[in-house]
Amino acid sequence: MRRFFFDPSCRNGKRVVFSQEESRHIRMVLRLKEGAEVELFDGSGAVYLGKILQLDRYVSAEITDIVEEEHRPCGGLYLYQAILKKEKMDTLVQKCTELGVASLLPLQSSRCQGRLTADAAARKLARWQRIGLSACKQCRRAVPMTISTPASFAEGVAGISERDFDAKLLFWEVEKSRRLCDIKGLSAAERIAVLIGPEGGLSEEEVDMADQHGWVPVGLGQNILRAETATLAAVSIVQHITGFL
Repeated sequence: MRRFFFDPSCRNGKRVVFSQEESRHIRMVLRLKEGAEVELFDGSGAVYLGKILQLDRYVSAEITDIVEEEHRPCGGLYLYQAILKKEKMDTLVQKCTELGVASLLPLQSSRCQGRLTADAAARKLARWQRIGLSACKQCRRAVPMTISTPASFAEGVAGISERDFDAKLLFWEVEKSRRLCDIKGLSAAERIAVLIGPEGGLSEEEVDMADQHGWVPVGLGQNILRAETATLAAVSIVQHITGFL
């Protein structure tokens, strides 16, 4: 059964109205008919059964039942990711949604390509949120990954304290002596922050800055991984250790 997202503000009782983009997908791409049964979610954790009411410019549906309620977890994995090239970052957003990352904060580090203006950052954020929402529908996730407005590297690494997380892990290709298995208590950790650099890696100055703010450098083995590979490997391993995967 197809799953569609609706904004909670567009619900009136049991009637919901979809966005123009979602409506176009229902009418023009999927060509669903009035009365078609669908699944609905609003990002709060609840999943509903419903049926299409009207195929107008803004398609509407009626909620007929609630089938699932997934409350947002108190813990989770929080990814602090230096911004990658467009296609790679798009893929990263999609895959991290599938892997259950709770939150993504894109960072502008010294080796990121180009500097984002406020307008460019807003456009990228909107794009990533659309990709994340689409991935939610595909992987049947009821609570979308939170994606924040891009921040500077300094704002990202210094903006949280040790009290905010049970572990703050900086994955760095230069680190060869410390691995995840050396981090005590990781399997019982509820809130974990993961920091990963861009293509070209983080500078030594950035690593020093992170270290001063309580981030622990760890490695991912002997091979040098591409930035996007490193992120997905790190996320998958941490999620496995903590029992999510």
